[in-house]
Amino acid sequence: MNKIAATSPGLLRTLRTVGSAMFGVRGRKRHEEDAAGLSPLSVAIAALIFMAMFVGVLVTLATTIVGK
Repeated sequence: MNKIAATSPGLLRTLRTVGSAMFGVRGRKRHEEDAAGLSPLSVAIAALIFMAMFVGVLVTLATTIVGK
């Protein structure tokens, strides 16, 4: 296995990093370890996915509570 493939982050690792950053439960040491290997494009895409899911949950909750 070449060194680049072994150190490149996978989709799950990127989603875990962005998800924990959104909730503020990321430790400094772990953040520094992951930040070195993450692609800015994959982080931006994962953040957009999480934000869309967050807005979808809020809209669903609001329509359920209001009852429309």
